[in-house]
Order: sequence, then structure tokens, then C-alpha cells
Amino acid sequence: MESCRNDAGPVPQQIADRVREFRRLTVAHPLLLAAKDLLVAGINQAPAGSIVMVFGPTGVGKTTLRLKVQQLLSEQSKRLMKTDPSRLPFVAVEAAAPDNAIFSWRDHYRRTLVELSEPMLDRKLKPKWIHFAHDSQGHQLVGPSASTGQLRQTLQSAVQHRRPAAILIDEAQHLTRMASGRRLADQLEVVKSVANCTRTVHVLLGTYDLLAFRHLNGQLCRRSFDIHFRRYSAESQDDLRVFKNTVLTFQRQLPLDEQRSMNDPWDASGS
Repeated sequence: MESCRNDAGPVPQQIADRVREFRRLTVAHPLLLAAKDLLVAGINQAPAGSIVMVFGPTGVGKTTLRLKVQQLLSEQSKRLMKTDPSRLPFVAVEAAAPDNAIFSWRDHYRRTLVELSEPMLDRKLKPKWIHFAHDSQGHQLVGPSASTGQLRQTLQSAVQHRRPAAILIDEAQHLTRMASGRRLADQLEVVKSVANCTRTVHVLLGTYDLLAFRHLNGQLCRRSFDIHFRRYSAESQDDLRVFKNTVLTFQRQLPLDEQRSMNDPWDASGS
């Protein structure tokens, strides 16, 4: 029998089970549901090659939003995937934080191709030439090196074959990690170009740093839209009511025999 221990000794199996269930608990609150409905509608109704930007503060639940949208896209695509097994309902990838302050499209293309389950990827990307280099001690290094252009072309072909409803890029604020405004504009052009070539809706989910893109390209503004996934506001009575109900829902699932309302301090303050 599995057991869980703390400083007081063994915890009964029933309590351990409740702790695991509580850790997996999520609550669908109105702000999340509203953002989910807007995003799904945007993916389904936006013209091919459109760009959707979902931005909000850190920790608001953008990754949870993405996972819920992915679940809905999978359900929507079940019938199509039965008749066309090569189709994917979506492609989801995280924009990796750059090590040297410059976002790597080469790495991003590789990561996206992995998410596309591209078969025999290493063989397809093997170049016709061998790249020779030397390390800091003068030792010769030999290895194949696919160009960024190769990776992008392979990615675009894979997306056209797989035909996902959308490509979702989480932590998309890392795309803005460039040295100057000119390079930032270049980043946006890459996203727009890949979306155009693949005729696939691209969803960028990230922090408010994404807003830097909005002022760089007027054409992008005409062919895309934003979704602001905000936090609760203490100045809104509706937000306060929803927030307290959410806290109460979590509290009722706590693995404790006796509970005191976590809203008591808030209520005592007169808020």
C-alpha cells in the first residue's frame, strides 16, 4: 500500500489520495472561459494565415488556456482525422528563451518539426556537405549542419501536409528578444511569412512584451486580432465575487477535516 509521510509521521492513504487530487484540480473561471471562447472562435473563423495574439501578465493562466483550446481542437478534428490520418488537430510549441539574448529560429524550426512528428527528420535535414570547425583547443569537429532555410522549408512542407487548424506558440514574448527595433520588425516578418506560406492560423501566447509587435506593421493589424487575458480587478465587484467563489471552490477540495473560510480576512476588511 502506498503511503505518504510528513513530519508528524504516516499520512493515511485516503488523505494521500485527496492531496494528489487537489494538486490536479483546476477551476474554469469566467475570464478563462471568455478567453477560451474568443480564441477558439478566432482559430475557426479567422482567414487562413491570420495571426492571433493572446497576451496577459505572468501566471494568469495562458498555458492552461492553451491546453483547454488544444483539447477542443482535438475534439473538433476527430471526424476529419478518421478519414485523413495524416492530419493534425493543432501544433503546439514553446518559444525557447534564447541563451545569448537573440532568439534562434533554427532551434524553433527544429522544435516545431518534432511536434509535427515529421518522419525521418534527421535524414531529411542532412546536408549535402560536411561542416568542419575547431573547438577552443584546436580539435577538429565534424558534423552535419542543416541551414535555417532548409529547416524552414521542411517545416512549411510538413505543415501543408499535416494541415493543423492552428500553430500555437507559447511563451511567444521570447520572439521579441532582439537587439534593435529593426531586428524586432524582422521577427514579425518571419511569423507573418510562415503563416502566409502555410495558410495556417498562428497563435502567439505571451506576456505584455508581445505588444511591441503591434506598432511595427500596419498590415499585420488588419489581418490579426488580440485577446487580452487579464487578472481579476479588485475594483470590480463582479471580479471580486468570482475570485471569492474560486477560492472557496479550491478550499472545499482541501484534504482537511476542519476548515476555516479563506475569505474571512477579506470579508473582515470590508472589501
